[in-house]
Parts: sequence; C-alpha cells; structure tokens
Amino acid sequence: MLAEDEMLVRLGLKNAVDWRRFDMEVVADVPNGADAWQAYEKLQPEVVVTDLKMPVMGGIELLSKIRGVNPKTRLLILTCLEEFELAKQAMSLGVSGYIVKHSMTPEEMEAMLARIKDELASAFPEASRRAIASGADLAVMKETLLKDYLFASKYDEEAFGRKAVELELNLSPRNVTVCTMEIASFGTLREKFGDDNGQLVRLSLMNVLHEVINVHGRCEAFQDTDTRYVLLFSHPEAIGERDAGETLNRMTGQIRRAMLTYFNVPITFGISGRQNGYRHLKRLYRESLQALERSFAEGTGRDYFAGAGGGTSLPAIARERLLRLADAWEPASPQLRSDMAGKIDAFVARGDYRTRGDTLHTFMQWLHAPVLTLRLAGEEMTSLCSAYAQRLVDAGTLDEMIDLLEAYARESVGALAAQKRTSGPITRALRYIESRYAQDLSLQQVADTVSMNANYFSTLFKKRDEPKLRGLSAALPRGTGERAVFAYESKSLRDRGTGRIRQHEPF
Repeated sequence: MLAEDEMLVRLGLKNAVDWRRFDMEVVADVPNGADAWQAYEKLQPEVVVTDLKMPVMGGIELLSKIRGVNPKTRLLILTCLEEFELAKQAMSLGVSGYIVKHSMTPEEMEAMLARIKDELASAFPEASRRAIASGADLAVMKETLLKDYLFASKYDEEAFGRKAVELELNLSPRNVTVCTMEIASFGTLREKFGDDNGQLVRLSLMNVLHEVINVHGRCEAFQDTDTRYVLLFSHPEAIGERDAGETLNRMTGQIRRAMLTYFNVPITFGISGRQNGYRHLKRLYRESLQALERSFAEGTGRDYFAGAGGGTSLPAIARERLLRLADAWEPASPQLRSDMAGKIDAFVARGDYRTRGDTLHTFMQWLHAPVLTLRLAGEEMTSLCSAYAQRLVDAGTLDEMIDLLEAYARESVGALAAQKRTSGPITRALRYIESRYAQDLSLQQVADTVSMNANYFSTLFKKRDEPKLRGLSAALPRGTGERAVFAYESKSLRDRGTGRIRQHEPF
C-alpha cells in the first residue's frame, strides 16, 4: 500500500517501479493517513510505504496503529531532510528503512524492495500467505466488461447487470450519463515523461482520473484511445435533473483542474443526455462522441452537451482566417487566389468544417492543388507537400489545420519566388531547345541564347531540379570543335506542328 499526499510522488512510485519483479503488487494508493488506515484494515497489505507528513492522519499515527495490530507488516517511510526528528520516531516503530522522497531514484527504491522481499520470505511462509484478489486484475476485468458491452455486444442488458454486480462495478442504472474526455497534447506529454510508447503517460492519466472519480463514487472510467477516455457516471440519489447535473459538473470541473495541475494539459468533455437503464449506454456513448466532435471547430478545453446549441457553428475568427487563406496565394498567381477563394466559400457553405474527416479530405486537396496549378515540381516541393500532409493528419483542431495551410502557403510562395530567380534563363533555354529539338545543338550555342558563359550555364542547368529535367550530363570544353551532349531526358515532347506526342532519344 502507498500512502502519500503528493499525487505526483505517489503516481511516480506506483508506475515507475516494476512491482512484479519483487513478487509484489500495489493493492491501494491513498492520499492521507485516515484513508490508509481504512485500506489497511480491509486489505491487510504486507508492505506499507508511507509519507510521514499527511493530512487528516499523519504517518507516525498510521505506523503506530499498524504496529498495534501486526508486528510483521514491513514498513518503509518516505521523508524529507527537514523531517529528521519524525524519521527517528518512525525508526523506533520498527520500520524496514527510509528514503528521502525528493531525491530518491528507482535504483534506490528497488534495492530497498529487494531487501524487504527477503524479509517477507521468512516473515510470511508461503503456506500462510493470503490469496488477495489483484486490484490490477479487477480493474482489467471491469474495463473488459464495459468494452464488451459497449462495443462488442457480448452481453444483453440483464447479463451485463449481473456481471456489474459480480465485479462490484461502481455504476448504477439510474440517471446514467456518458462523458467522453479528450486529452490535448498527448505527444507533448510523452516527450515530457520521456515515455516513447506512452505507457507511463496512460497509466498516470488513468490514476489521476480514478483519484477524482473515486471521491464522487458511482462512476467508472476506461481508456478508449491514447487521447480519449470514457466515463460512465450515475447518480441514483439525485432528487432531480438539476441535482444530477450539478454533481456531474463538479466532477468534470475537478478532473479538469487535476489534469491542468499535474500534467498542464487542457481537456474537453463531450457529455451525453441522461437516461435510466443500462440498455441506453451505447446510444449515450454515441451522443457523447457527437457532442465532443464539436470541439474540432469550436475549440478545446470546454464541455459540450449533446443536443445543446444545435449544430456546430463556425467561429467568426476561424471563418475570417479561412477566407484569408486564398489571399496568401495572390503573390504566386491571382488566378490561383481566385480559385482558392471559390473553394473556401463552398467549403464553408457546405458546413464541411463540422467534422475532422471532411475537413482533412478537403485540406489535402487544397494542399496539392497549388503544386499542380503552379507546376511547383522538384524534390524540395514534393518533400514540403508531404511534410505538411503528415502534419495535417496529426492536427486535432480546425485552428491547427488552418495554421498549417497558412504556413504551407508562405513556404510555397517563397520557394516559387526563389525558383523564378534562378530558373528564368533555364526556362528560356529549354524553350529554345524544344523549338529546335531535331537539330544538333552545342552547349555554347544554347548558352549564347541566354547571354551566359557556357560553364556557368552548365552549372546552373544541373542545379535545376524538375522531374522533366535530369540535368546536363556533360559539356566539352569550348574550342574542341566537338558537340556537347545534353541529357535532357523528357519522356515526351509535343510536336507543335502536328499536335502529336513524339517519343525521342536524348539529344
């Protein structure tokens, strides 16, 4: 059992230590001494890790109570340097050791647990060990039951009700509401925790969530996706709609404050209507998702209620930013600007901004249209387009997607301007070659048409990066009387005289 009033310290201990390595499991983690004593009486844990200074009941009083009923329980204290006198008192109660909590390392904790494991082997012979149901296993069973009922239709309402009683599900069929909670910036949290696969982050988020909902009772929660969590809330004692609604609002408010306090992440709730009976849970879950979807266009960090406020509306600022997207392409092409303006007007009129899927599909088209219209070819532009496409896929809100399209337009227009600065002479040279592709042409002859030194023209030609142009393969020194060979490997050139496509060899 872990008893520690600082949530981050408690969660860090619970999630960072591989308890099974020491044949241990955390059967309870509590924020104060009074809760710790109640949990101890109920669960009789063989190891207690406790802070000394806690609200309601301090660590010394807790240790004294435990020692009064069981001299074999292994006690490990967490302390601060300034609590040395308290630590001395604790040592007199027969603790196995102490750790300075704000400087402890996983290695230090694991060394202490290894020693306690050896002590337990002699203090509790295997034949007398109690068979305690695993709290972790019970949590998994509850989550499996809820998912099987909501998503797999494995149980009918009656069978689900029986299993709910059997597993002591903290949920009543009266006044049931489903809340879908969306976590922002999951990737940022992974980086902050140094957690590549996100497992520690997910466990920590669930632990904080359970800390809050356990206070309110009549609520179960499980993880739906990395960023989305589902809460099933009931209020059987509610006198009326207002009473149940106020209780739910208090709980969601406390969850939001806890997530901001401990993880600095905003969260958004999609909240369903309220019904009596487990048979409504699937519909209520769908309602919560539909309500949550409004946050894509209207903003995160708020509560969205099913059936409230009608359909999703486009905020005025978002509308203005969308319309300005077309203006960003004006320096590149007035025609492109006009085309984009028409597409944006149609997008807003259709209301495609209401769902992330429709918006992503449309924005992907807008991403590729300028490349084709302006013929922004080349490896640089291809990479730029691909990079922004991936970032659009990862974006979670309409505002984020608009940000990306604005940045993409700026970079594309800048790249086009740079391309024009270096490609003017090359473009004229290519036109000259195309108009005389049946003739023998030398490097010097083509360079003269654009008033350039042959060697400089050769270098500039090679730097030109387009799929239709593979570059200049070689240029013989001037004065040799030999012909330079262009490796202009276009797959086809249009015969301007006949309108046919003529295949040809490099010339």
